[in-house]
Amino acid sequence: MKKDWKYILYLSLAFGLFIIIQMLGPKQYSWLPTYAVKDKNPFGGFVLKELLPQIFTEKKISVTNQTLYELKDTIPPKENIIILAHSLNLEKEDSEALLTYVADGGHAFMSAQSFYGKLADTLHLTTYDYLFKNGLYEQRKDTSYLNFVNPQLDTSEHFIFRRENIHNYFGRFDSTRTTVIARNDYKQPVTLRITWGKGEFIFNCTPLAFTNIYTLLRNNHDFVSTTLSHLPLQNIHWLQYYNVGRLEAATPLRFILSREPLAWAYYITVGSLLLFMIFEAKRKQRIIPIIRPLENTSLEFVGTIGNLYYQRSDHKNIAEKKILFFFDQVRTSYSLLPQTENLLLLLAKKSGKPLEDVKQLLHLIESIRKKERIEKEELIELNKQIEKFWTRN
Repeated sequence: MKKDWKYILYLSLAFGLFIIIQMLGPKQYSWLPTYAVKDKNPFGGFVLKELLPQIFTEKKISVTNQTLYELKDTIPPKENIIILAHSLNLEKEDSEALLTYVADGGHAFMSAQSFYGKLADTLHLTTYDYLFKNGLYEQRKDTSYLNFVNPQLDTSEHFIFRRENIHNYFGRFDSTRTTVIARNDYKQPVTLRITWGKGEFIFNCTPLAFTNIYTLLRNNHDFVSTTLSHLPLQNIHWLQYYNVGRLEAATPLRFILSREPLAWAYYITVGSLLLFMIFEAKRKQRIIPIIRPLENTSLEFVGTIGNLYYQRSDHKNIAEKKILFFFDQVRTSYSLLPQTENLLLLLAKKSGKPLEDVKQLLHLIESIRKKERIEKEELIELNKQIEKFWTRN
């Protein structure tokens, strides 16, 4: 057990040292675009979530991971919907729910590098990537900018970004119902306002411009706030499903995991079981007693019986038993019985013993059997001749 504690101590120290190094080391950032409201990494949406209450003063900002179809009967009419995603391809049901909501007077801000599906087809909306279309891929790390084109806004102000992060633009849209809000440095539209029924869509194809790193860069927060100010001053519903999914455990335990007290109880139970398995892994059992094997007392028994007969001088009885034992061995070894015809010749032939020796032994046996009592010397002689018969030449 002491050895086990030594290994556990070493592992604990190594794990503790690893944790300390990780805590004291430089923080590693994830550059994966998530647009999530709780993500503080460069391409998360935490800063935008903090900025929204300043743009939509005294309005409720709610975040959900449900789809448009699931929310179509719960979102109050004529409010604002925000969706940020790297690429947006709405399902047919979601597209129809959104189109109906906006047509009834709602507003939606949607930012993605590309738009597909029924929504894009209905609004005749197509995006392109000019880095690949115009052979400018080698210039992707150049500095680029966006600016507003609405005369009511400051069209001379430029908002600086890396070109590789804002290289998409709208190449096709319905100009009869569309107003261009912002363009890139190639004068290509990147933000559109599309009238639909009683409401409006605000489409943008540079979603990384709304992430943490760019919202905090220079004056880019003005680009974000001015773009979103095209939405009416109403409550905001930020739909995260289209960039991060459900954000719920895909497990039969999701109800337990969704309730904090139950989740903690579950984690503590699992952790306790793991600790029990680790520290009780060594097999424990009571001491196995040493059981000595049974001694072979056959020889002692034979000696006891022999001594008993010998002390009583019952030599005839001992001789009879030796004779019976002798003929039993003959039957087993040579398949011969005492009453077999020509026993002398057959026994001598099968045993390979001299005929005279076999004859002498059988004669002695017959002589002993005829007597009621025999002397000790006769018993000894019988024993000698039997041992001589079974001794190999």
